[in-house]
Amino acid sequence: MNPPRRLHDPRDPLRATAHAAARDERALAACRTLLSALRRADAERGSDLELTLRTYYERGASVSAAANALFLHRNSVRYRLDRVRALLGCDIDEPAIAASLITAFAVDDEASAFKERATIGTGSRDAAQRTQ
Repeated sequence: MNPPRRLHDPRDPLRATAHAAARDERALAACRTLLSALRRADAERGSDLELTLRTYYERGASVSAAANALFLHRNSVRYRLDRVRALLGCDIDEPAIAASLITAFAVDDEASAFKERATIGTGSRDAAQRTQ
């Protein structure tokens, strides 16, 4: 027996928004600006703050679930999330902030995937032209 089908996937609006925003330079820049402090800290210190925050949100904002997924102690996840809060200067558990950060991750992921697909498409067109 097949599991009951949902009438609506709650991620669909996020995917549609991310798809559209990833092609808008201003929206993409705003998303990447929002994430820049985390990425800079990760690049300088190898701290995995972005991964920690993504995992935290993906696991329903549960420190325990994020810790299990990352194979870390809960206190290590709490410490990293406190560093995220300090770097971003905001409460990452406030719904509007969480929604903004989750959207920024989704838009950036979509933009990266779009760029990758474009690169792959260009490579296959170039190869086809060389064989002609």
